[in-house]
Parts: sequence; structure tokens; C-alpha cells
Amino acid sequence: MNEEILDMIKKVSIINFILGCIIAIGVQIIIKNYGVIILLGTIIAIINFSVNGIVGGLIFERFKNSSTSLYIISFIFRVVLAVGIGYVVFKHNNYSVVPYLFGYTSHLVGVYIYSVIKSN
Repeated sequence: MNEEILDMIKKVSIINFILGCIIAIGVQIIIKNYGVIILLGTIIAIINFSVNGIVGGLIFERFKNSSTSLYIISFIFRVVLAVGIGYVVFKHNNYSVVPYLFGYTSHLVGVYIYSVIKSN
């Protein structure tokens, strides 16, 4: 696998985890029980990003002939994982979906921070 992709996955995951922990602690102090849900959303986003990067890298390097089907299977797995956990969170508490989605989408901030660091 491409070392640059692995390096990006590692660094973005670390940035996202640190950012998610900071946000989760802040929210946990202000609004009880929602910090954990934000951290869960962040962790699921990190897992999805890692699976996407690794599978995408493997598909385009080793499995060029079956790249479309493998990428679709990977996409379905990632969506089912994120939606399945979101559904469980929703069934537990209807209002927990918003912090879960906030944690999940906060992953984009980590990607942006990585791209700014990488470009400088």
C-alpha cells in the first residue's frame, strides 16, 4: 500500500481523535451524557475514513479489475456501520442523534487541519 496514504490516515486519525476528545470533554462538562455520544461519532468517522483509505488504496493498487465491485461493497459496509450505530443511538435517546452526527461530521475539521499542515 502507498506509504503516503497510510501516513495520511494515521495523522488524520490522530488529529480527529484529539479534536473529538477535546470537544467531547467540553460538551460533557456543559451537557451531561452527550460528550460520550460525540466521541462515539468521532470514532465511527475515524473507522470509516481508515477503511475507506485502506480499501481504496488496495483496490487501486492490487485489484484493478474488480475495483468497482469492491469499492461498492466497502461503501455499503461503511454506510451500514455508521447508520446502524446511529440507529442504536437514536433508539436509546432521540436527542442523542444530533451529538452523534456532530461528532461524525467533526471529522471533516481534522481532514481540513491535516490539509493545511500538509500544504505548509
